[in-house]
Amino acid sequence: MNLYQIRQKLHQIPELAYEEKKTQSFILELFKNEKKLKTHLFPTTGILFEYKRNEQPYLLFRADMDALPIAEETGCEFTSKNTGIMHACGHDIHMTILIGLIKEVLTKKPDQNILFLFQPAEEGHGGAKTIINTGIFNNFSIEAVFALHITGKYPTGTIASKSGIIFGIPQEFDINITGKSSHVAMPQNGKDAFLAGIDFYQSLSLITSKAFSPIEPVVFHVGYVQAGTMRNSLPAQCIMQGTTRTLTKENQLKLNQLIENTAKAVALKYDQNVEVGFPSTYDPVVNHPVLNQHLKNICGKDIQFIDTQASMTGEDFGFFTSLYPGLLFWLGTNNSEDLHSSTFLPDQNSITIGIKLFTRIIELKLLLKKDFLKQL
Repeated sequence: MNLYQIRQKLHQIPELAYEEKKTQSFILELFKNEKKLKTHLFPTTGILFEYKRNEQPYLLFRADMDALPIAEETGCEFTSKNTGIMHACGHDIHMTILIGLIKEVLTKKPDQNILFLFQPAEEGHGGAKTIINTGIFNNFSIEAVFALHITGKYPTGTIASKSGIIFGIPQEFDINITGKSSHVAMPQNGKDAFLAGIDFYQSLSLITSKAFSPIEPVVFHVGYVQAGTMRNSLPAQCIMQGTTRTLTKENQLKLNQLIENTAKAVALKYDQNVEVGFPSTYDPVVNHPVLNQHLKNICGKDIQFIDTQASMTGEDFGFFTSLYPGLLFWLGTNNSEDLHSSTFLPDQNSITIGIKLFTRIIELKLLLKKDFLKQL
């Protein structure tokens, strides 16, 4: 089975976070007879393949496994077989690149210790943190960690990266306002929770625009609102779910506090009750400056390097770059559709480029040896 066939098979069996059982079994089957790989499994899903040659530190390469609850509309001949689920974020490409890298390593047998991680639950569930919390990486000395993410923003044959923060901090929040229902003809007998919700949204939007420096990107967004059950009664409850995006922990904590303070102030203003929750957050993805420069150097004449800007997109690879020197870069894939679109179908030719770059990173490490992370 060639790499394109592997990608198409993975694309046909998308699974949601922590449900990647078929995906896991498919990957394990590909390498079941490889004695040079030691396999580590986890209580949920996911796979860690260990390739060990000596007593030196490891490089870790990671691909995410999960898909999204989106009905596919690409019309391709290898469309999803799981109704209402598709690989709309390109994780099928990410996994195929890591599979291709493993095959390269098994063929070339480099004298370098390597970990290959197929990680579950990247899409909003923080699977990276779950894997790290198992303690498995306490058994390894890890020198650097690497990942990539495809994008339709850049054409096939290009990559994009930057030193420092490349992916910001996504923070989810939940607001649950409880008032009192009454007939619309007797509003004095009720407490309109929807009115309080509107006030919260407008107040926080205005506060956010003034509480942060104009040159420091901050995003406050409410994407889900549910209030009321009948057209002629005051809503007794207003539920709001949203996300914020910041580039620093300081701004994240500041915005969380503003959300909580504003929600409580609005509840007091309208004599209602409010519950505020922050269900999940990621660390920022921070690229080590030396690794980013190495990436530029290994592109050569066949791959174009683009200096990019930080993105407000969330990526739980940040949990790895908070622990180890790391690098995540965008891999161009010729697609006019956005990530998470029902018609997102990346160019398969990007697979060989991703494998090539990961392979060159290993080759560069062997060349530079202990000088790998020194300032250039």
